[in-house]
Amino acid sequence: TITDTINKVAATVVYSGYSGGTYDGAQHTRTVTVTGVGGGTLYTTSLSGTNAGPYSQAWSFSNDNYNSVDESGTLAFTIAKADATVVVTPYTVNYDGGSHTATVTSITGVNGETGATVGTVTLNTTHANAGTYASDTWSFTGAANYNDIASTTITDTINKVAATVVYSGY
Repeated sequence: TITDTINKVAATVVYSGYSGGTYDGAQHTRTVTVTGVGGGTLYTTSLSGTNAGPYSQAWSFSNDNYNSVDESGTLAFTIAKADATVVVTPYTVNYDGGSHTATVTSITGVNGETGATVGTVTLNTTHANAGTYASDTWSFTGAANYNDIASTTITDTINKVAATVVYSGY
């Protein structure tokens, strides 16, 4: 009687595809492929994501001919929030008795999306009296895929106007 032994071997584990970056609106995929003796695929799985955030998925491979302890792990990547392009236009007007507020000229995302899809602007720029308002501010609250923009200072101006003087009577 003799005893023959065929030992298990480690499979080859290869991670490929997306490993992380900044939101761009495209779907990204990270894949793990386990190959065995002779290069044949024994196991494969993928993890996909489009929006900003962390993505994680545990995986494991088991086969009687391969060491399962070495063939497990986590597929993971993070898509970081992107910076939006926000344009706020300050005002310079002549006094007219009415309230004036800076204008949100545009809010644009990395794929050309606009408005509330990208985020919202808060303006602290409303005035009615003549003056130079050098400490007016605006800020941006990004939607799920966009970074916030902290308070940003702009200067708004309401120019004084000449009063009309009329003399009448004796």
